[in-house]
Amino acid sequence: MKSLWNEHEAAGFSGELGQRVYASRLLGRDACLVLHGGGNTSLKTADSGEDILYVKASGADLASVGPEHFAPLRLAPARGLLDEPDLDNREMKRRLDALLVKPGAPKPSIETLLHAALPFPCVDHTHADAILALVNSEHGASIANTVFGERAPLVPYRHSGVELARACLAVFRARGTPRTIGLILQFHGVVSFGASARDSYENMLRLVTLAEDYLASRGAWELPGAFAPDPGVDTLGLAQLRQQVSRVAGKPLIARILRDPATLAFARRSDLVEISQQGPGTPQHAVFCRRVPMLDRNPSAFAARYRNYLQRHLGEDWKPFIDPAPRVVLDPEWGLVAFGVSPGYADIAAELYRHDIEIICRASAHDRYASAPEAFMAQAELEYAGFEQSARSDPATPLLGQVAVLTPGAAARDSGLASRLLDQGAAVVAPRSALGALASDPAAHGYETADPAAVTVEATFAFGGSDILYANPGETNWRRGFGQLLERSAVASRIEAVA
Repeated sequence: MKSLWNEHEAAGFSGELGQRVYASRLLGRDACLVLHGGGNTSLKTADSGEDILYVKASGADLASVGPEHFAPLRLAPARGLLDEPDLDNREMKRRLDALLVKPGAPKPSIETLLHAALPFPCVDHTHADAILALVNSEHGASIANTVFGERAPLVPYRHSGVELARACLAVFRARGTPRTIGLILQFHGVVSFGASARDSYENMLRLVTLAEDYLASRGAWELPGAFAPDPGVDTLGLAQLRQQVSRVAGKPLIARILRDPATLAFARRSDLVEISQQGPGTPQHAVFCRRVPMLDRNPSAFAARYRNYLQRHLGEDWKPFIDPAPRVVLDPEWGLVAFGVSPGYADIAAELYRHDIEIICRASAHDRYASAPEAFMAQAELEYAGFEQSARSDPATPLLGQVAVLTPGAAARDSGLASRLLDQGAAVVAPRSALGALASDPAAHGYETADPAAVTVEATFAFGGSDILYANPGETNWRRGFGQLLERSAVASRIEAVA
């Protein structure tokens, strides 16, 4: 990897925290390092005679992080929490909140104690794809020790929070040397550190480059040959899949389809059952993608298997927070189909699993792919569950998860309809000319045809189908054209007349 550090750019970020912000954004620019709020960074500095730890806030995006997205905590008592043998993550979060030095500061990352424990001014943590492709394999521990050695000792997998912080500190104390610039986290990612934000950032790149070079030397960097997409697709079948998955989930879900050469090649692998059912590159991906994708078109059977998995590892605790419906489907005709309660969450699931495809392919090319044990996956799913319920609990978005299609006549008669539907949480398919600036919204899709049949295809590829059709009373061709698609709605479909 090449350093993106630019002294002219860096000069625009004042002070130690400013430099920390700049380095964090450089990490966030690369999706092969962090995705969708993943990863975290920190700075230790003195303020009014007291050592302060600035750690990236929970959920903040490294690509756009600012000084306001770092939580300032008193360092000494934060480190002292690691000496409390009965401390768990729930109590840790409560205690860390009490150590914030600024009222109203954001919630600190769950990895705060990891940052506090390591004795370096700057610490970075990412879920680098290349590291996961190297370590997530049958002989990954041995390979990691050979490739990284004392520069970055391997830390056995531990759940995020207190357990991981203690494990990292123990390994650093036992195996760290003056040459150590980071730690490799089994089934999780990598930590780097240094005396400055630039040092820590560039040490991260050094470690990831070592992994990339190893994969290339084993012929494991180039991805397998791709299939060209077939011209015809069963769009009604896609809509029916969305309908069935939504019914199993107990709520309407949006579908995103990635039907490109890479996803088709993966979905058609002869060993797909073995490699895809291990689990994703890191348990954090399971939160959005589920532990495994569905490989057939039977959501009910998938849900039965998934309930058994959740029950085995979580007892009854999962039921209020997790539904057993798939969030990723791999299909030789469709490629990758991802589901979410909104277009944004469906996009996250799709992008995360696209990266998992690269990790799995590269790991399988140099060894035999292996993911974290399923008990760890279940624990992560439960730990981070609740975001879907939170999104659906907003009374201002009653149409969340539903797809509304506006005919040309409806959009012309009511110019504010698309905007109102988006505000209510719907995904909207409308004439591009009627959307205007709304066309850039990920929940909006603009079409340029007057053919209802063509728009049914566009609506299916954009969001998985249609639930509501807004049409003028005289647009009978649109009503007829959408009949079969509306029969495969994720909810009780309807046609709304726009007079």
